[in-house]
Amino acid sequence: MDIKEIKELLEIIQSSGIEEFEMEEAGVRLRIRNTPSGPVLHQGPSVLPASTPGAGAGLTHQSAPAEKQEEDLHVFKAPIVGTFYLTPKPDAEPFVQVGDHIAKNSVVCIIEAMKIFNQIESDVAGEVVSILVENGQPVEFGEPLFKIRLSSAS
Repeated sequence: MDIKEIKELLEIIQSSGIEEFEMEEAGVRLRIRNTPSGPVLHQGPSVLPASTPGAGAGLTHQSAPAEKQEEDLHVFKAPIVGTFYLTPKPDAEPFVQVGDHIAKNSVVCIIEAMKIFNQIESDVAGEVVSILVENGQPVEFGEPLFKIRLSSAS
């Protein structure tokens, strides 16, 4: 994606009233948050920092309830807006269930956004302690989906 395309995208998002937009292409994630002072753009690798210099609190990932969690529990949050699915198709087994041990980068769910089914991978290894969203429920960006007890490093 070149600068011209990014500028056009910024103009479209700013004029449309969209509050937040995120896309990933070829391993690069682009996220735009429309704030009262104008859009904030972050472009970089798939791993996003908690905040970007100059962006203020607009890109903070942690919320107050997440800070109160036990130290060994990780709250896995929705990376995109869409419809949450625990199974690849209606009659299939769920990707994960409470008590399952998962590896980093293993598929934990699907989020459908604009008729595209995105496989969502875990960013940590551990045990699924709870599933916080019902199958077929709409989810927002940053909404908690799972609580995962982190595996101890050996």
